[in-house]
Amino acid sequence: MNKAVLGAIVAAVAVFGFLIAPINLQNVDAARLKRSIETKQLTSDFEAFGVGHEQHQIAVVLPPQDNVLYSGRLTFKADKSVDVAIVHPKGTFPGAVPYKGQGQLEGFEGDLEVYFNVGSEGSWAFNNAVAVALHNAKGEQFNATVTVYYQARAVTGELPQPQVEMPRTIVVSEFVPWFVPSALQIQPGTSVQWDASEAASVHTITVVTRITDLQLNMDKEFTAKTLAILNPGDRSQVWKPDAGVYVYVCAIHPYMVGVISVGVPYNAITGDSDPANDITTQKFASWIWGPGPWERPDSIQPKPTTPGVGEVWVDAQFDSMKDKYLGTMLGKFAKPWPGSINVIDANTWERKARIGQGLNNPHNLWESADGKFVVQTNWHDNYLTVIDAEKHEIFKNYITTGMDPAHVAVTPDNKWVVTGINAGSEFQVFDASKMFDPNVKAEDIKPEFSIRASVPLAGPHGFWLTPDGLIAGPYHMANHIAVLSLNERKEMHRPINPAQLDDPAAPGKKLGVGIPIASYIGPEINGHRYWVTAFVMLEQDRLLQGRLLIYDIGEKVGGPSNPTLVKVLKVNGTPIQSPITPDGRYVVSANSGGLFVIDDEKHAKAAITVVKLDYEDPSKIDVALVIPGYSGTHGVSYGYKQGGGLYAYVTAKFAPVLRVIDVEKIEEAIEKNDPMIAVAGDVDLGDSWGGMGVIAIPNANWYPTLDENPAKGRFQ
Repeated sequence: MNKAVLGAIVAAVAVFGFLIAPINLQNVDAARLKRSIETKQLTSDFEAFGVGHEQHQIAVVLPPQDNVLYSGRLTFKADKSVDVAIVHPKGTFPGAVPYKGQGQLEGFEGDLEVYFNVGSEGSWAFNNAVAVALHNAKGEQFNATVTVYYQARAVTGELPQPQVEMPRTIVVSEFVPWFVPSALQIQPGTSVQWDASEAASVHTITVVTRITDLQLNMDKEFTAKTLAILNPGDRSQVWKPDAGVYVYVCAIHPYMVGVISVGVPYNAITGDSDPANDITTQKFASWIWGPGPWERPDSIQPKPTTPGVGEVWVDAQFDSMKDKYLGTMLGKFAKPWPGSINVIDANTWERKARIGQGLNNPHNLWESADGKFVVQTNWHDNYLTVIDAEKHEIFKNYITTGMDPAHVAVTPDNKWVVTGINAGSEFQVFDASKMFDPNVKAEDIKPEFSIRASVPLAGPHGFWLTPDGLIAGPYHMANHIAVLSLNERKEMHRPINPAQLDDPAAPGKKLGVGIPIASYIGPEINGHRYWVTAFVMLEQDRLLQGRLLIYDIGEKVGGPSNPTLVKVLKVNGTPIQSPITPDGRYVVSANSGGLFVIDDEKHAKAAITVVKLDYEDPSKIDVALVIPGYSGTHGVSYGYKQGGGLYAYVTAKFAPVLRVIDVEKIEEAIEKNDPMIAVAGDVDLGDSWGGMGVIAIPNANWYPTLDENPAKGRFQ
């Protein structure tokens, strides 16, 4: 893996702790043979196996087992010079030292192959061995790290079978930490099952990777391998993993992270010991985020000095506000599900309202054309919520949709409300007038029609609706992207599979497996119109690296029915929301952070990446600025600045902070090579965690100036 450092997504564990037992890897179990790789951290002790060796120090690499012989190679590094000792059956190693066993080897007589004082590191082959050990005849205690590649063979019959634990159950939840337990340690062959009986939405169990050794090598079989799709109430089939470290997610809600460590102890998870100097900590590095509780950042900037216009609404999806337990709006199973909306007064940058009752993991929201209502998705459920934007109160709730509605938009004429069904393959379209009419009950509101994806289990996530009725559709679950027409109610072209695109950041390779998580369409400028999709890499050698897929769907290339690839651009790790500014100048991309550091360290950190667009010479499109972001940077939306100009509001999943970017100062920040010039300030959200969707009222996503915005009246 070269300079790869494991970080972000395996955040279910802080560290793996002391490696005091082997990592059994790449097991190929058969009746008589087993091939394995083990890495061990060993401390020697006085020998108890050989007569006459009682004052010697020994660290057993492969212990004696009845009816078992070993062949292979060991590589070691010790803090003292050691001997290599290999015990063979009697009469099988010419010139050997006679060996008489005691203790566990009582009655055994064999041949001892020994190499004295070979140094503190090296590599040694062995064949037909009863046991293999490092040794010190001087009786000096030593520590060693050993990796051994070996084949265990039964002399007769079958190999002894290891004792298998009882089946283990992992509960799937809508609450942090989502998988309970989120970190599970078991022995190879132990049965594992996921239980979604308490879930309110559809979840997948998708293994992102299986780590096979301390060099972070990974098993390609487990590149985004889905083990189960669970509806509420389901239980998965039993799974019996081979040895290794498995990192898995819900592919629909990929911040839901779990780790199953098979044959690998990690004391730090249980807090039993201090892992500060542990070799596995050094190898696996620090996690960028975890399943909570999270630490508040200590670098929050002061509030912006220039006010914004109106309000900023922030989805705090993991918020567990106390007043959710009051009243009757508890949702499915009479539970107060997590999540709230924080309403920020852009004039003072203070929170003026917090809306939470009746919401379940609120993920994305959009305002009505006149700014009087906000439509909110409940991602871990199957309904929309309508909020009175002036009163900051629930206006209408439990408008039923398909499972896991992720994003939502309202057309500029207040005719339609569109939501993408993340656990399905469609965009559902509702009559907005019914939603905003107090005389129409929520249970009477049904989709008027759907626009279906032509690929199965498409899972549309962060889509973008344009004022002229185009939909930028990222088929999150199916690794495809498409432009659709709301007016024509269909896809405008055959969906594009990004896996087949060349990756210019990895010459000779395709993009391969990944997640097109969010997609955007900007304004048409000089006959060109850019369609930008944030793409998260899942290939093992580029895991969680970020790319922006930039297509032209403007008039000069034939319009949205003929997307023309302009550029595949490398950006920071895990790009999420990446909208184009309403004037078409920039893409502001929220980067949650990457799993591996491939080129340089900054690609593993949360960031806000600014891409400068060029409509005359697409070759000049490039990353112009990388602004520091908070852990789990996620949402981006544009609003107006008092006195003119635009702000970009940026949320973070794992920090209760709203970062405000001054779009008008981006050029100065580029010229002076100082990203912080573009940071207008931060808004502290207190204890409201899980920043996801964000919208300004009036929002500037479609209209570059306030005068153009039909919702301007509320705040003039």
